[in-house]
Amino acid sequence: MQPNIQDFLEQGKAFAQEMGNAQTDLAKAMVTGRSGDGTVTVLASGMGKLQAVRVDPAVFDQRDVAALQKAIAEAVQAAADNAGKLASQKMGAIEITLH
Repeated sequence: MQPNIQDFLEQGKAFAQEMGNAQTDLAKAMVTGRSGDGTVTVLASGMGKLQAVRVDPAVFDQRDVAALQKAIAEAVQAAADNAGKLASQKMGAIEITLH
């Protein structure tokens, strides 16, 4: 018995609709990432688009530029990882790039 081409096309349309809905949900979702020391928090969309960076004001009293740079990098990476995990849950494995 040959597969019905109409059924195949309908399944393709349903899949595309599900992926579109998941992408819309991801664009609306927010994820966070925090540095290991907790001084920097990054907010990003579920699609990985950077939304905000929050820095604990106490960091500026320390005047440790290297530590702040490291904390920002850790928080951005954590947000990207969390966006990737959320995307995997919604759509399957895809790559997330912060921009």
